[in-house]
Amino acid sequence: MTTPAAELAVWQAAYAGRPLARDGCAAMAEKYAALAALVMLPAGPVQDAALRTTARRWPGSLREAQLAGPERCRERRAQAEVGALAAERARAQWLREAPALPLWADLHLLLADQLRWRAGGGVGEAEAFVAGLAEEARGRWPAAGLLVEVAGRQVRTRQAYRWLAAQAGVPPAALNYALFGRTGPWDRRSGDLPGSA
Repeated sequence: MTTPAAELAVWQAAYAGRPLARDGCAAMAEKYAALAALVMLPAGPVQDAALRTTARRWPGSLREAQLAGPERCRERRAQAEVGALAAERARAQWLREAPALPLWADLHLLLADQLRWRAGGGVGEAEAFVAGLAEEARGRWPAAGLLVEVAGRQVRTRQAYRWLAAQAGVPPAALNYALFGRTGPWDRRSGDLPGSA
């Protein structure tokens, strides 16, 4: 019988070795271009529609733009454009050199899985969520027992962040710093699992 620590170690090794595909980098470059275009639109229905489209395609991207800021997003876009043309690199290398790209690429998918589950009438906690995942999403999430162990039982945004941090082998505060370029009150909350700082 494998322990949660051993099971997590398998996920971490797989995560570190998995390349960030060129098309994944291209999608991140497209996201940063879309975020830059949003601020150029006049306030009103056109901008509102563009905001909704961007938020749907890349869940969490509006928060990224707000907290990370335009300069950091420009840097990330340049890194993504280079990645879209260069040889694919393992996530471990990206995490050392430009961590925001693979982390956001993966977080967008995790958040989209949660949103899709809720939109499809999903209710309950981790067990129901994992059991109800669409086929293409199953490889992104662990068995319910490990998910509860490392990310909590409640299906919420914070669970996706915590699962990503666990896979990437970084503390949640380091994950948030990589994502947003700053620390903040979201780093630690009451109710977080022990040892999650």
